[in-house]
Amino acid sequence: MSAHVPGARRVAAPKTTKVLAEILCLGVLAQAAFAGAFLGGHHGWLTWHQRLGDFVVIVPIANLIVGMAGRRHLPEPGSMLATRVVLLALVIGTEAAGHAGGSLLALHIPLAVATMALAVWQVTATSEGQRADTRPSSVRARPGSA
Repeated sequence: MSAHVPGARRVAAPKTTKVLAEILCLGVLAQAAFAGAFLGGHHGWLTWHQRLGDFVVIVPIANLIVGMAGRRHLPEPGSMLATRVVLLALVIGTEAAGHAGGSLLALHIPLAVATMALAVWQVTATSEGQRADTRPSSVRARPGSA
């Protein structure tokens, strides 16, 4: 059993959570690249952009399931669970705005940027928690070592 580290975040299934958040980050970056390609005149990339957008929705759903299932073994703070829910809402909103087109495209990019920011935060928070868990117990018990 490890001592509590002030400032360290407890994350249910940290490795899986980190991998899923990283996949989401890569998906959002690929979406931006595909969008740039089809806006640059290569219209074949629009199909890739749409299909990847449909796939990316699966990632935050899996992330939320992992978080809910892992809460039995390691209760995580409500803020981490909230990021899982908000990530799902952002991705669904981005997807809906993209499919609706028209004036809703004005929301599509800001929602994608917010998704990326929150996914990067989740990767960072998960990494901090993993580093805290790998410290020797003598370091973890020392006040102010986080």
